[in-house]
Amino acid sequence: MDSLKNIAAATIFNRKIVGAFVLLVVLFTLAVDVAGLVHPCPYCRTQRFALGVLSILLLTPWWSSFGARYIALLIGSYGVIVGVMQNFNHVKKINKGDFDWSAVWIGHPWVLSGLAVIALTWLLSLIFDLPNLRLRPIG
Repeated sequence: MDSLKNIAAATIFNRKIVGAFVLLVVLFTLAVDVAGLVHPCPYCRTQRFALGVLSILLLTPWWSSFGARYIALLIGSYGVIVGVMQNFNHVKKINKGDFDWSAVWIGHPWVLSGLAVIALTWLLSLIFDLPNLRLRPIG
């Protein structure tokens, strides 16, 4: 059981596996968008772009260079901001009483924007190597 937990933990923090998985999801959603099977959403496209760039950065050998981290910070934080804005628009609908709770499922924009924010945060934490960050006390 412990070895299974170690394998799961190693998989969650393996940059290449995470980057490849997220890139596959991005390519699938891009294909669905280009095929016209979903409503063209500028929020979704922006988040997809940010996820794609961060995934590609994770798959390159220079993911930890200053330039790659700078690009990741700019594009990743923009994607997070757009995702949170999209999510907050649905919270405003909830507060006004206009939100359709029966329409909430995995394909709902509120759920998808939340998942995008989680994925963007995860990718940024891997690019900035936060799982291995050791904080030292000052002084």
